[in-house]
Amino acid sequence: MSAAANRSECLAWNGETGERWIADAERRDRVLRPVSNVLLRAGRLQPGEAVLDVGCGCGALALDSSRAGGRAGWVLGVDFSDAMLGIARRRIADAGFGNISLLQADAQTQAFEPASHDIAISRFGTRFFDDPRAAFENVASALVPGGRLCIATWQPLVANEWLMVPGAALLEYGSLPGSGDDGSPGMFAQSDPTTITATLRGSGFADITVEATTVPMRLGADPDEAADYLADTGLGRAVLDPMPLHQQQAALDAVRDVLRDHQTPDGVVLGGGVWVTSAGSRSRPR
Repeated sequence: MSAAANRSECLAWNGETGERWIADAERRDRVLRPVSNVLLRAGRLQPGEAVLDVGCGCGALALDSSRAGGRAGWVLGVDFSDAMLGIARRRIADAGFGNISLLQADAQTQAFEPASHDIAISRFGTRFFDDPRAAFENVASALVPGGRLCIATWQPLVANEWLMVPGAALLEYGSLPGSGDDGSPGMFAQSDPTTITATLRGSGFADITVEATTVPMRLGADPDEAADYLADTGLGRAVLDPMPLHQQQAALDAVRDVLRDHQTPDGVVLGGGVWVTSAGSRSRPR
């Protein structure tokens, strides 16, 4: 693995955070599939293109990119987490795809082959950089002149119904953590479109657009399953873990109650607010 500037995130994703994710990887990727669909539509992958998947995790987007771009292309997935890449390797082998490579590395510091990719994509994988400008500049170096960047990041907490609805129910039992939108690594690190634009412009990108979209987040077949899913998210754990066990149960009962109002024939569905950012690379940063 290349030297990791983002040491705390690297340790987390090779520790408990990564283990929690892979324990429920299939469900997590199902919930996030609408984000992948929006991202791939925006990226407009073409047959034969070389794709760099930044923060590829368990490989869901890398597989979808290979399907979208056709077998004539190539996908390189890069991630911190050895455990998550293990899941990705298994999935790729099961799918029989021979045009996807995986690399355990830090995309902020990895020495990519210059001008080797047509597009860099990421589904929430760029929010863990401690120096986003340096990281995106490094990603830009891997793109051909005129190449493309297309990333999905969360809008602020208040724009995410799938968190705000259960969060409101939890307020009776505990306090929500800070929004995390101060630019530090984390879920909402890139939730400000002005900051995203300035960072990318300073990293060698042009023609930057940041578009808001709301995707349907199917959290579970019923309130019990949806509450179970939410309890294991980062926000859910931050609220629930400090509580005594009996209070956790009461809090989850309150969440189940509010989720019943969002039961649909397809399950419990709430909106997720996402920014889809597209940009073009220049031949070098300015």
